[in-house]
Amino acid sequence: MAGVQDAKNALKRRQEQLKRWDISDTNKESDRPRNLEESRVKFNDGCVFLAACSSCDTDEVERLLSKGADINSTNVDGLTALHQVCYASNSKY
Repeated sequence: MAGVQDAKNALKRRQEQLKRWDISDTNKESDRPRNLEESRVKFNDGCVFLAACSSCDTDEVERLLSKGADINSTNVDGLTALHQVCYASNSKY
């Protein structure tokens, strides 16, 4: 049951973050036109691999593995992709 409560708490925190973002100065429209090329965010393959594993996106995981993704990549807490898959799988029940 803790997994369900954790998910509910995370959702509530995210909703609060979005409310704060909505009224923040950072969210305001800029006077200067955006250059889309300079504003693109690029994540390294390890980060993308961990995200795909935690969301159980098997197609993306297989694609990244075929490109040579490092299965030992860790997030800031030291969790590997295997940890993330196990946690995501258990929290679905």
